Amino acid sequence: MVTFTVKVTRPASNKLLKAVSIDVAGTTNAQKTPSFGDDDTSLSQEFQLEPGDNYTITVTGPGYLRTQAQNVTVSDAGETTIALKSVWFSLHTDRDRDGKIENDDDTPGTINDLSPAAITFGVDGVGAIIPVNCNRDGNNTAIAYSDCQDDKINSDEDLLTGLSRMKIIRHSAGEAADVDANWLIKLSVEATGAENPAEQHVRIFSKAGTDATELVSPQKGKTATLDAANINPNLVLPLEMIRFAGEDFESGTVKITLSVIQPEYAGPDTPSYTFTEHVVAARWIANHHLHQVTKLLVVSDDDNVDFIEELKTAVANEPKLPSDKSYQIMESDQKQVPIPYLDTNKWALEEPSDDVSPATDQWMRDTIFSGYSSWPGTAGDVKTQTTFIKMHRERYLQNWVFRDLLSKDFAVYYPAAGSGDAVNSANSGGNFEVTPPIKKSGGKTYPLGRIYYGHSAKDRLGANNTLKKSRHKIDESTRSFIAAQTLQSPIELDTDWLAVGHVDEMMTFLPYPGGGENKKWKLLVASPKKAYDLMTDKRAENVIFGGAKVLQRPKWDTDHFNYTALKLHKTVVSCSINDLLGNGKAPLLAPNGYAYTYDRLKDWNVGGVEKAIGDNIDILKNEFDLEDDDIVRVPVIFYPSDHVSGGHAYLLPSTDKVDNTKSRRNGFNIFPGRGEGFKCGALTADMPNMFVGNTQLYIPKPYGPWIDTGDEGTSFDLFEKYLKDEIAKFNGALNCNFIDDWDDYHACDGEIHCGTNEIRQPSQTDEKWWAI
Repeated sequence: MVTFTVKVTRPASNKLLKAVSIDVAGTTNAQKTPSFGDDDTSLSQEFQLEPGDNYTITVTGPGYLRTQAQNVTVSDAGETTIALKSVWFSLHTDRDRDGKIENDDDTPGTINDLSPAAITFGVDGVGAIIPVNCNRDGNNTAIAYSDCQDDKINSDEDLLTGLSRMKIIRHSAGEAADVDANWLIKLSVEATGAENPAEQHVRIFSKAGTDATELVSPQKGKTATLDAANINPNLVLPLEMIRFAGEDFESGTVKITLSVIQPEYAGPDTPSYTFTEHVVAARWIANHHLHQVTKLLVVSDDDNVDFIEELKTAVANEPKLPSDKSYQIMESDQKQVPIPYLDTNKWALEEPSDDVSPATDQWMRDTIFSGYSSWPGTAGDVKTQTTFIKMHRERYLQNWVFRDLLSKDFAVYYPAAGSGDAVNSANSGGNFEVTPPIKKSGGKTYPLGRIYYGHSAKDRLGANNTLKKSRHKIDESTRSFIAAQTLQSPIELDTDWLAVGHVDEMMTFLPYPGGGENKKWKLLVASPKKAYDLMTDKRAENVIFGGAKVLQRPKWDTDHFNYTALKLHKTVVSCSINDLLGNGKAPLLAPNGYAYTYDRLKDWNVGGVEKAIGDNIDILKNEFDLEDDDIVRVPVIFYPSDHVSGGHAYLLPSTDKVDNTKSRRNGFNIFPGRGEGFKCGALTADMPNMFVGNTQLYIPKPYGPWIDTGDEGTSFDLFEKYLKDEIAKFNGALNCNFIDDWDDYHACDGEIHCGTNEIRQPSQTDEKWWAI
């Protein structure tokens, strides 16, 4: 045996791939080294070989072309030098979110590791943000489907505005050469935690064109194989997220791995090296009332023509916006046709169901939740997509949502689709609202505000101790979706005391330019106590005002007012201040048939309803810096509209003590929504349940006490005037428009906020949420 040295030289520009393997094969002797290498440009290995034999020396390595020296004859101790050529591949995304794919030069990232190690946000945050492509470009998807729910790039516009990009780059070092014919590229996705398989969340296409095919998707699976020889100099792959973060996808993140298969080096199934990128689904962000309104949405039908005309009058007073975002009313015609909605399997391309309730549906707010999604665009710009969340609610207005609203301009996402979650009133959009920017002293600041909603997690005992499910439980998929967005940490309130059970029945936030940095708002809350205090003070001012008419439409006729009585549930509810302050029996029966007095109605409102609302204010005070000076209490009187069966727990008037001795019929002053009692509906129109525009407030006429001065111009609604005077303290920033919604909305257990919705334009800072 003689000592024979094989020297290997490698291109100096290959900075990442070091290891090589040398295979020396002769007639009677074959040797192969394990992979070895160092940081030197050249390396060598000694072999003990049989003199006189002819050898074939093969050098392989990750990212190196297989190179052979044939018919090497070994006689005495000697050496041979083999020069390697390098061809290798790397994976790249817009990791730093500047609109450009990273590492386009000879620095490919991190080999055989995950980059970045974790998705982070803030000024120095890293990890490519991928859009959830849930609008409908090109109209070549089936009705009711968004672009991320089919297997194609739907148009050039879809490619430009709805998908992100990643790139596989081929690098060469040394003398240019083609790759071996048997080299393969494998592209795969995997979850980052205990979540559903990653291919259920992301779709990767074969090229940037409308004729592209899927590589990775729910239907194609998690892995795609590409011919390495066809990637020269690079391959751009569009990708989209199918889902926002949420149930079974709590992290919103996916790992994408490029594996290079060089069979001659590591075998046919083992990667020679890998590049893995962490990517994250763009977040969905709910709009708050400091975002500028650009469109007001309302259901249009034969019954609310006058209501819409009054809305248009108020809209006309809004300041003009730029022409591309003109403020206008967008009406739905709500054709009664069974357009399918997305209750099918979350991942499969199946035919959706058309099983929806045929009931007339004027509740635009309850159908959808207004927001947006944004992500880094090209050249450092920001792509923003108006995105509505379809609430888990099965009524005909969703026909309009999927047939007309879902479009190029407006995206729709349905978190509960295919979940099997129960449908109930709590899932409606009126039960979801957003604070403006807030903070907690010594705690966290929320520059995008916080979502708040009503949710009762507790079931209760009914008759015969049977367990009755709460009707005010938000479905798990929707709550998981909201929590997973992470930016607007939800606050859970108690709305179980309300018959409909929506947060917009008791509060709303108004813009207040005079506030501090995180307090450019005031909180309006419904207050029965304020209503009774105003009436008590007005009667004390002049006993004649005790006869002021309540819940009646006044109309001036030459020299006096005529009044039209108002009805709830086909019952005339018109009365006077004297009545409401304790004179006789109220006209509505309690839901269990109990005939109650106005005096008991007062005690129930002031002792029970006021406390139920106050408990929710305490929750908000605990969550952020909310002081009494930040609150405007709005006069609203409630009535018992829904019976609650169960145990006997009654709230004594003007105290928090419970008296368990009273019978059901005599204990009308029960603490509402607790044990045995009655859930609430608004008797006077619920003014906090308003639409908040840019400078105009669209407020339901309360039909509170009408103070008749004997003159048309100076007579006024006591409740209206109080709220208008309070709003006037907002430095003139907002104007009040009191709109009659009684017949179309209030008498149907809703108000203006319930019957409208909006498209808002977030600030540029809010759009770039990942840098906050």
